[in-house]
Amino acid sequence: MQSRTTTSDYAKGLLKQATYLAAAADMDAGGAECARDVQVRKIMSRVAELVRGASALGRQHNTVVLGVLSRTIIEALISLLWVEISEENAQHQAAAGLAEFKRVARVNLERGHLKIHKRDDGTDATAGFLDSNQFRNIPKSKKVFDMAKEAGVDHLYEVVYRFMSMATHGHELGDAAAAEESVVIDMQAIGALGTAIGHAGVRWLIHRERTDNETLRKLLGIAD
Repeated sequence: MQSRTTTSDYAKGLLKQATYLAAAADMDAGGAECARDVQVRKIMSRVAELVRGASALGRQHNTVVLGVLSRTIIEALISLLWVEISEENAQHQAAAGLAEFKRVARVNLERGHLKIHKRDDGTDATAGFLDSNQFRNIPKSKKVFDMAKEAGVDHLYEVVYRFMSMATHGHELGDAAAAEESVVIDMQAIGALGTAIGHAGVRWLIHRERTDNETLRKLLGIAD
């Protein structure tokens, strides 16, 4: 008689998957290194750490945080598929962190929540700083939905991302108690997402191909 798969078994599986993702992020590319490669590697490395964290959370039966983590990982999958479209997308993604920092800083400076002072005499230099080139022409942030639509995977946004957002915003249906069944479902979802990200990343790095939607749906377990 075959024994039942436990949360501990799934946690071990996620830990192994995290190791594979980290290794895949460092593999040699099938062509000259480009901006897309850099971002694909970065996303896979980050997801490897997220999956590793999910393994630890699963052992603790922390279904609340697992639900939040799932949304972060599906967003990473959508970002990866969008980045693979073009070098321009990859460059936009590379600059997104600094652009968002500038955007947040500008809002807080304009509203008076933050101030810039000169180092030498401590005088207020906020107005001049806001008028500098650093805060002009900040690239617009890319919404997850727009990434999904441009990548041709808006169904992932509608069917997966939207539902997973419920846990992120504290809108779970029913009791969020750490029942083993709930923990297993969360870890299965994270495992499927990790597999899809690994497949899409490796397929790009080795073959310079984007993963088709039918393959994605099969990897995610949502095929017809």
